[in-house]
Amino acid sequence: MVKQKQMNYLKFLYASFMTPNREIAEIFEDFGLIEYKHMMWAMSDKVKNNVKFDMDIDSIRNIKSENTNDLIQKLILQIEASLENNNIDGIEETTLKRFKNDEEYMLNILKSLKDNTKITAFDEHKTLKDIEITPSQADSFNFFLIGETFKEYELITIYSYLKAHINDNVEAVNCFSDLASDSIYHLKRFAKYAAELGTLSFVRSVDKEKYQNVNMVDFLKENIEEEIGAEKECLILAEKIGNDDLSNFLLFISRQEVYHAELLQRALSHLK
Repeated sequence: MVKQKQMNYLKFLYASFMTPNREIAEIFEDFGLIEYKHMMWAMSDKVKNNVKFDMDIDSIRNIKSENTNDLIQKLILQIEASLENNNIDGIEETTLKRFKNDEEYMLNILKSLKDNTKITAFDEHKTLKDIEITPSQADSFNFFLIGETFKEYELITIYSYLKAHINDNVEAVNCFSDLASDSIYHLKRFAKYAAELGTLSFVRSVDKEKYQNVNMVDFLKENIEEEIGAEKECLILAEKIGNDDLSNFLLFISRQEVYHAELLQRALSHLK
């Protein structure tokens, strides 16, 4: 069930990235965040009931569509499969009822949607709607987006898994909650820019050694250094691109990386 919920939230978020109709995209994004919460509840129940799980996913490339009508039909099938999923070991009855109620509502909404807009998130046109950008700037920005999109998904996976497994440490849990939330926001921003460029790429499974049986103190120390490094990378790219709009965005992200390092330091202080 954890895998199902993870696939659900990713597919809905990606559907929101690639959908030109912003009203429908917002519905997909809302449903993706609901499914992320479902995943966290399923993980918490499994930890509570001593049922092991991992964060492996199958490829989500099959969500790729030429138009929004095809995309909607794929999402309907995704939720129908989720409602029929019987892999419920370790998940409590009240949690399953919440899943069912939410997804029945989501299914009704999806079946009511009528739209058949062409999807351009994969056609590699490499232009932005409201920002003038040269081919060289587009290539530099796109290279950054590809790497950072997967990095943010990796962090979402790690922070979510760790949060579920240290639920007896309130301060550390709060730090990981904030970090996961910010990584979801970054993933959305990076992927939306990529979709606008026509270069949207898909995330893949995170290696188990990244989150299972990790030394928490060593992990936090290493990631503090990585966040500091990420801040510097954003500053360098902002200067290299030389576009005021994109540079302001990258400077904003760089400042958030500093805050993330502070959150990791705070979590470290509560786990030592």
